[in-house]
Formats: sequence, C-alpha cells, structure tokens
Amino acid sequence: MYAEEYLPDDVNDYFEFSEVSIDETSTIDTETRDHRKLKEIYKKMDKDYYSYKIPFYDDETLKKQKIELYSSPLFTNKNIRNASTGIHMEHKVGSKQDDLYFTMMDVVPGTHTALNNLPRKLYYNNPEECERHLKIVLSKEIKEKWFDKFLIARAKYH
Repeated sequence: MYAEEYLPDDVNDYFEFSEVSIDETSTIDTETRDHRKLKEIYKKMDKDYYSYKIPFYDDETLKKQKIELYSSPLFTNKNIRNASTGIHMEHKVGSKQDDLYFTMMDVVPGTHTALNNLPRKLYYNNPEECERHLKIVLSKEIKEKWFDKFLIARAKYH
C-alpha cells in the first residue's frame, strides 16, 4: 500500500537526488520572497486596496488577524470590484445590475478613502462570502432580503 512498494528497485537511477544543491533551494526561496515583495508593492499602489486587523479569540487567547479588502468607487461609473478577491466584475457601480451583488459600506474607523474621506463600498457575490471574508455573522433577515432582491435582478438581467 505504500508508495515505496510500487517504485522500481533502481529508483536512484531515474532520479538524481544528489544533484539538488542548497544554492538552488535558496534561489527558489529568494524568488518567492521577491515575488511576495512585488505583490505587496502592487497592493500599496492600488488606491482601492486597504487592510486592517480584527481581534479574535483562539483557544482563549486574544489574537489579531489581517483582513485585506478591495473597495469599489462610490459615485463613479467604474467596474464593480469583488471585495475579497480584487477581481473587476463586468458590471458597473450604480448600474441596474448592482442588485446582483451583496453590498455593504465599510465604516470601520480609519478605513475611509484618502481622497475624500468617504466610507468604502464593498461588493460580494453573496452574503456568505462577506461573512467568511470579514469574519462576521449577518442576520437571516438580511440574507433573505438580499436573496429576494437577487432573484428579481437575475430574472431581469440574465
């Protein structure tokens, strides 16, 4: 049942394990680190990206977890952006297709836009995605109200 049982006796002839050097693994680690740094720089350049830490309890110990978000503009005619993934959707902010998404305003202190000090608008595919992303619990009433609105919008626009 183990993988070793199915390997040929001369497995070392097929794979040269001794050829991997420490320098190669170090280079991979360096490339991974550099890739992460570039990703962080790119996020900081994105004016709609922001993050904050929320407290939570883990085994009766208070810890903080970083939440990364992507907001959509409040008043402009730009594409909707998914708050958890940052992916730009095909529909525009403020359009009739707005009801296809679950939206909420982020009014956490310190998260307002730098340009005009307005709260940020967050778009999610559904309320459950919002709950998972922000580590919150929404009432059943809010979810049902959104689902009814979503069904009407989907029947109109799809």
